[in-house]
Amino acid sequence: MTSQVDLGTREGREALATRMTERLCDSLDQLLQDRYCVQPGVRHDYYTEALLADAYSATERCPRKLAGPKSEYRNSVAMTRRRIGLLAIREVANCPEVSQPMLVSVAVERVMTDPTNWPASLRDWVDSLDRAGQAAVAAAAITWSDSALRLVGRDLRVKWAEPSQKPKWNVPGRLVQLSASVDAVLGGMASGEKLLILSDAVPGPGDRLRAGFTALVRTLGARHAPVRVTLGSPATGLLQPIAVTEELLELSADRALEMIGLLANSDSAGTVPGRWCGYCHLLAQCNEGQAQLAGGSATGGSATI
Repeated sequence: MTSQVDLGTREGREALATRMTERLCDSLDQLLQDRYCVQPGVRHDYYTEALLADAYSATERCPRKLAGPKSEYRNSVAMTRRRIGLLAIREVANCPEVSQPMLVSVAVERVMTDPTNWPASLRDWVDSLDRAGQAAVAAAAITWSDSALRLVGRDLRVKWAEPSQKPKWNVPGRLVQLSASVDAVLGGMASGEKLLILSDAVPGPGDRLRAGFTALVRTLGARHAPVRVTLGSPATGLLQPIAVTEELLELSADRALEMIGLLANSDSAGTVPGRWCGYCHLLAQCNEGQAQLAGGSATGGSATI
């Protein structure tokens, strides 16, 4: 049994990052053996060649959905408001002397009229909208940004994320990538980082695992464990702080290994039907899911996450 590290010190948080990196890499070597290895001198496309595990999928209950083909991403007002909202909040952070309500609307307007730094897919989608559609996007972004600032506060020490840059960690020597979205960071390595994730999802039992997986990606990528992950909901005004412990990171690492094992052996991934079958993109090809919905049961099975 390994000794506990002191997470109250920078050295302890760095030591924990080293320990988690070694633990995950050693376990992946046993799991994958000679599969999914990086080839020297080859520029790999991780999006098409690698096993991709992210914090969003960490709470997925059905192994088949987790391991199966992903649904096609489609832009929408609900999805876009966060991306434009974060860009607007970054504008707000650069102009702290202006009153908040006016500044949010002005910042969103600036972002909407200058999409130079937007991802091409987002820029093309917004350009395809008529004036009413673009107005709806702007209104949603203003509401989201204003609610986020009211929830978090206008602390100038908060570093808001660039929405197009999702934190990732590539496993050394392996075509395996872990990723997790972070909306803001408070503090630094000396005092300990506090991460913020904003979501309108209803609080649930998977929140701790999602926070832990996000902390794990940050730990591996920065080589330094954060001290806390806070889940916040701009819609409800709720904040849920979750302390980052060695036990939480180990739980998240175990889940990451489970996910990678399913992705590497997708043909053997079983089905766990439940209420989530109703919005699964694989439903048309899933007899268990169709039977679940036809039976009207809301309980379904259970999976270890």
